Amino acid sequence: MSSLKRPDGTANARFRLPPAGGTRLLPAPPQERSPAWLLAVYAVIFGTLIFNLGLAFINTRVMGISQNHVVLSELLLTACALLLAMTRRANLYVVIGLYLAYMLMIMALRGVIDPKSVRDALVPVIFYFMGRQIHDIRQVDRLVLWSALLVIAVGLIEYFFLDLFLQNINIFDYYVARGTITADSNFLGEDSPLFHSGVRLGGRNFFAFLGSHRVSSVFLEPVSMGNFGAFLVMWAVFRQDMQGRLLLFALAFAVIILGDARFGMFVSLSFFLIAPLNRITPRAVLVAAPILIVLLLIIYAAASNRLGWDDTLTGRWLYSGQLLMKLDWKGILGISNMQTYLSDSGYAFALFQTGAIGLLGLWVLYIYAPAASDAGWRFKVLIAVYICLLMIVSYSLSTIKTGGLLWLCAGAADAWNGRHPAGASRLVLPSLFRRRRPERPAVTGRWKLPPGFEKGRRA
Repeated sequence: MSSLKRPDGTANARFRLPPAGGTRLLPAPPQERSPAWLLAVYAVIFGTLIFNLGLAFINTRVMGISQNHVVLSELLLTACALLLAMTRRANLYVVIGLYLAYMLMIMALRGVIDPKSVRDALVPVIFYFMGRQIHDIRQVDRLVLWSALLVIAVGLIEYFFLDLFLQNINIFDYYVARGTITADSNFLGEDSPLFHSGVRLGGRNFFAFLGSHRVSSVFLEPVSMGNFGAFLVMWAVFRQDMQGRLLLFALAFAVIILGDARFGMFVSLSFFLIAPLNRITPRAVLVAAPILIVLLLIIYAAASNRLGWDDTLTGRWLYSGQLLMKLDWKGILGISNMQTYLSDSGYAFALFQTGAIGLLGLWVLYIYAPAASDAGWRFKVLIAVYICLLMIVSYSLSTIKTGGLLWLCAGAADAWNGRHPAGASRLVLPSLFRRRRPERPAVTGRWKLPPGFEKGRRA
């Protein structure tokens, strides 16, 4: 045993013998980050939610903005998230380094420099690793709940005071200024300040008495509103012991109804069916799921033999398959430089921007990323369903306005050990939603036992 001693006579911790009785030493619980760090995380997430709203207000009331202002805002938020995600571990830097090297090769083969395609996967990676620094899942509960309240508050202002809202935030002009659409593409009318999908021309799917206006809140377009509502449902299904869980369910479905998000409702209901199957779902199924969906979409589009499509669920699936059929082998590998519209199919757009090899690599890395508990795997199954279904109609999981909070939650779920740290702060709800406990009357002095009575009874 002398070899296990240091020169000063103390034992070497590396070769320390196990305690008597064969009990294993449990690793120390991970240390939670400082309150200042958590406050900075909250600020970044709220910034990702409202920066488009702020820029639209500036464009309407202060000065004209351009695409550069949007890009700089996203870069600033992403850079702040990267600083908050940085640790001494090499995982984050290795993933980012490999991804950047891969994208440089793709752009060299494509012959076009496209910073946006590089940014698309950096947002999930950076926010995921930032989420892994949060070990008390109740901190994420608080962040999700307050984010939902923020979206609902702005959404109700937009719904009840639409004219005032649009006087200060001209949504259509903002998207023209940032280069997303052109000034002559407003089929709602020359003077309409709403986004293209801001009105359900055929009438609402949910509660027709609410009118044809689809609320977009801080996102400025209803598609992201519906995706955010589906995310809230997913988090509420996952966090079964969350304080304020029923409130989150109510807020989630209110978001979906205000935005008249048909696809968001469909995805939300699927969570209740998939959640009980997490224990029997192997990783190989999750890895293969997006590949299978792409093949089914192409088969469906080819078998339907239709050129047009209608604004229904099956119509959107058909259109997504048609867009996938536009890709040749270069488009699938992400090295094509053709100019075509693919934004209404998340799968087609992602393949064209990043390439099948890069997408599959990032997907496998996430599916096989270690989770600290069974709860992390349960959320991984839910988010895989969310992504696979969402990618049929959009690629919003990589946009910072909805993807920031989504991937932070994914990282926090993988890092959570399934228990709540002792002494950690409880979730703070607004006073309106707090459960009031009845106060127990204090025991008065007249009912106290006489001195020595209890001692004598025990004797």
